[in-house]
Amino acid sequence: MQGLIDIEPKQYLDFAAEEGKLGQTTLTVFNLTSNQLSFKIKTANPMLFQVKPSIGIIAPNNQVSIVITTAQPLKENGNLNSKFQINACTLLQDEQDLTNFWKSVDAALIQQVQVRSRIKPVEVQQEIMPQQIQQSVISENSDMMNLLYQSIVDPKSREQDEEIQRYQEQIDQMTKELSDYQLILRSVKQQQAAIKHLGNKFELNQVLIIGAISIVLGFIFGN
Repeated sequence: MQGLIDIEPKQYLDFAAEEGKLGQTTLTVFNLTSNQLSFKIKTANPMLFQVKPSIGIIAPNNQVSIVITTAQPLKENGNLNSKFQINACTLLQDEQDLTNFWKSVDAALIQQVQVRSRIKPVEVQQEIMPQQIQQSVISENSDMMNLLYQSIVDPKSREQDEEIQRYQEQIDQMTKELSDYQLILRSVKQQQAAIKHLGNKFELNQVLIIGAISIVLGFIFGN
């Protein structure tokens, strides 16, 4: 029987070897049908692995995550080449006792998928970390660019920019008017100084003329 389930990962269950820690990984089983399925996980080395859950039900077009943990810490140079078998079968009715169900089910109705386990090399983990950091930086830069774009196209932001521009134009106009006023004031002062200077010269000429006339008249009358 084929086509009931799919699994991820498909070939290897990778267990990270960390000093003093148990190895752990997750196997995802997908129900590819519109029927309710039952699954059962078997391992060639049940003393080394804990599978939770090892038996259960998957709803139609749904999935289940199975956590597999080693019973003891792993060594980087150790061997973990164990085989897991995932069995799946359609449930035509609600089953209260799945253990008895799997004991009596027809083998022709079972789909079987196999996957192996292995220790994940430390250098692979170290190579992945910079990629994750790089992706995080790219994501943060993308978020910042999106915020910047939103601030540019935001109507409120545009209104504020337009208001600032109007204020700036008013300030420029007032500055120009002040400069023109200062030029006019300087010209008026220059004209006042010129008029005063000309006034002084005019009075002096008058005095000289009057003096000359007096001399002439005195000379005439004296004679």
